[in-house]
Amino acid sequence: MPATLNLDSSLIDTLWVLWAAALVFVMQAGFLCLEAGTTRTKNAINVAMKNVADFAIAVSVFWLIGFGIMFGDSLGGAVGTTLFGWQLDASGSWVITVFIFQTMFCATAATIVSGAVAERMPFLAYIWTALWIALIIYPVFGHWAWGGLLGGAAGWLGALGFVDFAGSTVVHSVGGWVALAAVLCIGPRSGRFANGKPPTAFPSGNLPLAMLGALFMILGWFGFNGGSTLAVTDQIPGILANTVLGAVGGILSGMLMGMRTRRYADVMYAINGAIAGLVAVTASAHVISLPAAFGLGAVSGVLMVLTSEWLLSKRIDDAVGAIPAHLISGIWGTLALPWVADMAQLDSGLSRPAQFGIQLLGVVVCGVWSFGSAWLIFRITRRFLPLRVSPDAEKMGLNLAEHGANNELNQLLEHMRQHEQQGDIRQRIEADPFTEVGEIAASYNRVTAALETAVGHTRVMLRNLRDGVITWQADGTLTSLNPGAEQLFNINAASLMGQPVSHLLPGFTLTPGARHEIKRRCDDKRIRYLEIQVSEGASGSASERSGMVRDITERRQLQEQLNRERDLARTTLASIGDGVITCDASGNVTFLNTEAQRLTGWSLKEAMDKPIHVVYQLLEEASGELLSNPARQVLTQLTSVHSTEHCLLVKCDQSYTPIQHSASPIRSRSGITLGAVVVFQDVSLTRQLTEQLSYQVSHDNLTDLLNRRAFESALNALLNRDDGQHVLCYLDLDQFKIVNDTCGHLAGDELLRQVSLKLKSHVRSSDIAARLGGDEFALLLPDCGLDRALVITEALRSDIENYRFAWQEHTFGIGVSIGLVELNAAQPMQLSQALHASDAACYAAKEAGRNRIHCYQPDDHLLLERHGELQWVQRLQNGLDNDAFRLFAQPIKAIYGDAPAYREILLRLEEHGELIAPGSFLPAAERYHFMVRIDRWVIRNTLAWLGDQNRQSSPPTYSLWGINLSGASLSDADFCQDLITKVSTADLPHGTLCFEITESTAIAQLSSVKTLINTLRVYGCRFALDDFGTGLSSFSYLKQLPVDYLKIDGNFIRNVHQDPIDRAMVEAIHSVGKALGIKTIAEFVETQATLDTLHQIGIDYAQGYLLGMPEPLTNMAGNRIRVMPR
Repeated sequence: MPATLNLDSSLIDTLWVLWAAALVFVMQAGFLCLEAGTTRTKNAINVAMKNVADFAIAVSVFWLIGFGIMFGDSLGGAVGTTLFGWQLDASGSWVITVFIFQTMFCATAATIVSGAVAERMPFLAYIWTALWIALIIYPVFGHWAWGGLLGGAAGWLGALGFVDFAGSTVVHSVGGWVALAAVLCIGPRSGRFANGKPPTAFPSGNLPLAMLGALFMILGWFGFNGGSTLAVTDQIPGILANTVLGAVGGILSGMLMGMRTRRYADVMYAINGAIAGLVAVTASAHVISLPAAFGLGAVSGVLMVLTSEWLLSKRIDDAVGAIPAHLISGIWGTLALPWVADMAQLDSGLSRPAQFGIQLLGVVVCGVWSFGSAWLIFRITRRFLPLRVSPDAEKMGLNLAEHGANNELNQLLEHMRQHEQQGDIRQRIEADPFTEVGEIAASYNRVTAALETAVGHTRVMLRNLRDGVITWQADGTLTSLNPGAEQLFNINAASLMGQPVSHLLPGFTLTPGARHEIKRRCDDKRIRYLEIQVSEGASGSASERSGMVRDITERRQLQEQLNRERDLARTTLASIGDGVITCDASGNVTFLNTEAQRLTGWSLKEAMDKPIHVVYQLLEEASGELLSNPARQVLTQLTSVHSTEHCLLVKCDQSYTPIQHSASPIRSRSGITLGAVVVFQDVSLTRQLTEQLSYQVSHDNLTDLLNRRAFESALNALLNRDDGQHVLCYLDLDQFKIVNDTCGHLAGDELLRQVSLKLKSHVRSSDIAARLGGDEFALLLPDCGLDRALVITEALRSDIENYRFAWQEHTFGIGVSIGLVELNAAQPMQLSQALHASDAACYAAKEAGRNRIHCYQPDDHLLLERHGELQWVQRLQNGLDNDAFRLFAQPIKAIYGDAPAYREILLRLEEHGELIAPGSFLPAAERYHFMVRIDRWVIRNTLAWLGDQNRQSSPPTYSLWGINLSGASLSDADFCQDLITKVSTADLPHGTLCFEITESTAIAQLSSVKTLINTLRVYGCRFALDDFGTGLSSFSYLKQLPVDYLKIDGNFIRNVHQDPIDRAMVEAIHSVGKALGIKTIAEFVETQATLDTLHQIGIDYAQGYLLGMPEPLTNMAGNRIRVMPR
């Protein structure tokens, strides 16, 4: 029967410590679950195996040597020298109890390293590391801090007052420092960090298992902290409560800090937060309050998250976060002890600062010793034992690589690798339909079956493909050519297999993505163009390349043709004067020709791909409002747009150019709208020319005043107004003809310009001045009374009267006759009435003595007479238009002898069957400039009639015919030239024509008349001075004019037989004429007494009713000559 145990206090303490050791052992299971759950499935067995193995190694080594070094009798406070494994049996039950408890601590320190280096450290290297932790690293520092626990001298650090109740530094920091040295020596897991990318988060194998492990660790920590009392005392409840609150504070702060950092609740930060909180309170769990425990845990959780993020930023790979959770939290808990502990309860005899100094010293010594010794061990170990698995083993997974722990997933992956290596996908994988991996295998079989079908189709396509496909290895060795490539290169694939690809494609750099054009000469000497595009091999491997070869001969030829046509089109578009812009169907610019770039201010590079409404922006010219873009209209309506109105193009620099445009859609052959083209022209020059032309059409070129047409338009607009008083002024220069005839047209033009300047200087800005023609001007004075108009025109008249025009050596004075017509709504007028009234008033001013002003009155007798003349204007115009003039002839007979017959051509106007004598209409014809046209009519018809008579009458009855020429015709250079032409071409004998010129006309235009006479004399023409004797200076000019006849004015002839003065005048004229060899002709001979007197005087010819009445030319030739007019 066994002896009965007495339950005294020592036995209870022993049972409590043994129970606590069992709880600490649960932490080992917690580490296993946590580390296996957070690593990838392919490494979970390896991690679990390391946890089991390091427990066995740690216990064995700690039993043999470690426990003695840590708790044996101290040698100078450095190491223990007793209680080694072979001595423990004799040491008693309490020592063995402490050994069991501390062995769990040693295993914990070793297991911390397992999580940090998971997934890449070989199993043997890790066992070697765990051995040194249990043999030297952990026991030595443990002796410095906890030596003397079983009696005897304390370790040197503990003797100084260093406090670490349950191992924040002794256990967790030691394990953390060794883990840090290990991960720095080994490096991160493959694929964990990539340049320029965030760290890769590897998938955890089983996070629920990891969380279960965390709960196991909290449970085990009850023994860790509670058992460190080594006795059953009243401190245990507080210690356990502090333990729980530290874990809770760490969980909450780690989870919240993780959410702030990662934006989600990170599981690992919650798990490691619990561990960090537990580690932090471990150093002072026996001397702190409950709030202090919670605070220590909370701060520890924050430090853990910050340290984890910092390690990632430095590319330090801690697989499970062991370094932040154990090392950093251990340091924090150790250093915080003096500031949160109850110093009286701590009873170290030191102040808080002094205690902090000792704690800091312990932390530093722990780091130097643990990290330094571990680093030295790793540096030595790597010489004979690898500290990291091979890349293949890491990729395969350490479960299989180090423990042969195969499974269905590995088998599936192995089959896949075989398919990859062999390239044979016809084999199928056995699939268990009742497992997840079996389902994956079944799906893989279905994929490979579909892939096999697709590969078969692809091979058929490659064989039938006209394009060539070439494959080669990275070293350039050809591996295949399809039939299309054989045909394109005209080779046999079998002869090239295994040859370098450069034999087929010499001189090309065949890198992936490259595109090359190959020029080959065929057997028939034709050139063939091929294109090869290089890409990665079908497997995606860098060790294979493939090239797609196409025959691009036709495309190349078409492209060259398109390039030629494009260049031609661009050259054409660049050379035309219109701007051209094209856009695609989205309205983005695709082209601008040179003119469009100039007009818009955008270069092609700047405008390319921009919306066309940005480059081509239009404004309405009148309002400045933005107009819709024509290209957009075309793309919307799908019809052409043609603008007839001008608009403003807004250039790039915000200036404006007036343009006119049209737009049309660009369609494909199938009718699809591909875009739009806008063609526009700069109309600046056109508008300038139009404005200039409009100005020229409406203005007199000589004086820059309005011309008659523009003036009449302005006058008509004013007449249509029904308000205000206005005045119309008609101006005619006096003595202008003298300047023109004396000094020529240049002088006359200059005088007209000077008069126009004076005209402008006397009118208001609202007044309208115009030159109606010749020396006639007009003024329109809007909103002006007659009195005010009289003041204005009188000032103008006076200014012109006082003006002296100098030209060369001549100086002239002129005047102006002005007629005024008052315009108002009370007495409305039509345009023609107003013009006629003003002209009549001006005529009245001239008739009253010239150089004066006359105001129009409806009952003015002078104006009524003038109005009568005005009626002839229309009658004369109708006579010319309808050929109503008739030619008559009156004989001129010789008084002496039998001189040849002589007749004078006379003119009549026929209206309604009645003949009108010239005295009725010639004054009006002279006044209103009809004489030149009438003279042309007379010349044309007379020469035609004489030509007919000359051809049909032999001999002619009369050999000399007299034709009168007016002063207006002699002033017209065109008429004179036309007369010379007609006379020179007329089929008449010399001496047939005699042109009669009035004495006044000859004197006024002496030079030009003399020139004309001399010219026509060449063609046998003769000349007579008509109405001779009316001028006082007639005789002085007579000797300068080479005339043949003097026709004495009829006023001297009528009473020559009874008036001695008239007889004396006629005798004087006859005497002068006889002296000059000029024949004399007496007009108006109507009585026999007159004829007898003329006979006595010796006059050569006589003309009058006594000798013969005028008769129509048509009656003189019977029916042989066609009747007038011609």
